[in-house]
Amino acid sequence: MDITLKTATIMDLKKIQELNFKLFEKEKKEYDPLLDVDWVFEKDGTKYWQDKISKEDCCVLVAIVDGKIVGYLCGELAKEGAYRRLPAIVAAYLETTLVLDEFRSKGIGKKLYDKFLEWCKTKNVNKVMLDVAAKNELAIKFYRRNNFRDYSLVLETDL
Repeated sequence: MDITLKTATIMDLKKIQELNFKLFEKEKKEYDPLLDVDWVFEKDGTKYWQDKISKEDCCVLVAIVDGKIVGYLCGELAKEGAYRRLPAIVAAYLETTLVLDEFRSKGIGKKLYDKFLEWCKTKNVNKVMLDVAAKNELAIKFYRRNNFRDYSLVLETDL
């Protein structure tokens, strides 16, 4: 299987939104019942993705197999001082990523992640951060295998 990675263009917008919608559906079902899956295709969601694709401080990558986009990754530079309020540390967020079920366990997620790290290095990033649902054991395992360590724990309660 030949896997091609490329930086997303505005021509990829709808496919990225479709993949992000799948991610939101999965996360709503498994981890966060309050997630608004419709946002992805609404005006705000479309503008969000247009901005992510076009802004210099953002990185949106797509993975292509047989001419079809089968996965994506979105990340961005953090605001100065976002990492422990230390302005000398340049940080990036890995925001979202998804590989279609039938293409998982084929190294595509790792390739997207490695390409994102390459982009981070061109931006002089020192730290990469991400949030992951505590119950998303597969994602946590993947990130820990790729040198992420637990830093903080966010707890919440319903009132």
